[in-house]
Amino acid sequence: MDRYTAGKKISYITIVGNILLAIIKIFIGALVGSAGLIADGFHSVSDTASTIAVLIAIYVSNKPPDDEHQYGHGQAESIAAKILGILLLLTGLALGYNIINEILKQEYGIPGIYGLWAAILSIIIKEVMFRYTYKVGEETNNQALIADAWHHRSDAISSIAAALGILGANLGYPILDPIAGVIVAILIIRVGWNIIVDAIDSLMVKAPSKEDNEEIRNIVQNVDGVEKLKNLKAHYSGVDLYVDLRIVVDAQLTVKEGHDISMKVREELLNKCEQVREVIVHIDPSD
Repeated sequence: MDRYTAGKKISYITIVGNILLAIIKIFIGALVGSAGLIADGFHSVSDTASTIAVLIAIYVSNKPPDDEHQYGHGQAESIAAKILGILLLLTGLALGYNIINEILKQEYGIPGIYGLWAAILSIIIKEVMFRYTYKVGEETNNQALIADAWHHRSDAISSIAAALGILGANLGYPILDPIAGVIVAILIIRVGWNIIVDAIDSLMVKAPSKEDNEEIRNIVQNVDGVEKLKNLKAHYSGVDLYVDLRIVVDAQLTVKEGHDISMKVREELLNKCEQVREVIVHIDPSD
């Protein structure tokens, strides 16, 4: 299954799951009077919106380069991740504000115990969604999918908080339910902020890691005819890596022989480094 098909498949599955969970949690939360479960339900609503954003990003980033976007459309995934982070941040702030107002006005009671089972169901389903989405995101190197996976994990954690709040309220501590709601809001804000920071880092033309740089160096220096790797620059466009390097070859070689070595360097990097989309090789003669 290719990168585009895999991302589309997991996104459709999670959209359906999130819609069902959001309906269950908000309905039961309102029925039993649980602020924590209602907050958790709105977290699932934001999950649905974020997955739709991921689907759009996968579609756009899969488009080939054109005259206006000569390096392709890979940055669409980073943009989608940033939008997702902002959405989470705003959702967390709004939920936190409303629940803190309830606490200050002491407008809370003891929620029905049935809400606990809805929270437990959500924990199980969201953890499965996290593991599946993260696995596909890692295998296909899809930043937006990985961000969406952590969104699922944050929802599972928020469901744990909601469950503990309902349980604590039924054990004689009614304030624990709205406190659980505040904890859910803080978790949403934290995840949203981390996703925004990572997306901005990617949009700032991020360089590959030291390990990836070292791998590129080793591949180039092991190509027959390369006497020295003089300079190496690389940057990401979305998940695609563009490499610009300068090699030293024997000054006595013909232009064609030097060109053949540069083409071999390019082929080796494209074949051995999955993330590399394009390679530009400059040739310098040896002293």
